[in-house]
Amino acid sequence: MTEDKPRKTLTLKRKPKAKAAEASHSEEINDDVTESVRGRKRVIKMQSAAQKKAIKDSKLSPSERQSRELKRLLAETFSVWRRRRPLARGIDEQIAAFIETQGVEISKRAVKKLLHRHTHHKSYLQNVARGGVRFKLDGTEDGEILPEERDHARRAMESLES
Repeated sequence: MTEDKPRKTLTLKRKPKAKAAEASHSEEINDDVTESVRGRKRVIKMQSAAQKKAIKDSKLSPSERQSRELKRLLAETFSVWRRRRPLARGIDEQIAAFIETQGVEISKRAVKKLLHRHTHHKSYLQNVARGGVRFKLDGTEDGEILPEERDHARRAMESLES
């Protein structure tokens, strides 16, 4: 009759992945989920907001990190900075003096980046375009905004919108 041949058995085990795939131990699926492989098991971990921020901050340049730290210090200390009021000419010297009193090390490049970002912000440009007075960090008035500066702020706002 028929010979009894052993049948092939089906298994539910996964086939081992190639060595190269195991070498890449973890990969990001999206911003808040990380997948890693341990042996034959896949481990999926959710990242907290603090972990995501730490990963993002580790990729920043040193001057960018310093710039963000200075922004936080200035916003905590001075309402003129928080409200994006028009700043006095020579404000970089006042910021340098503030840095010395705080005892933190911040490069000139970080200060320059911060001032550029702050003075090119839409709400700062709107305040300059309205005209009026300029302010020192401590909130005292220091000069008027010139008509050329108001025109420049208006043009800069137009270029931001388009």
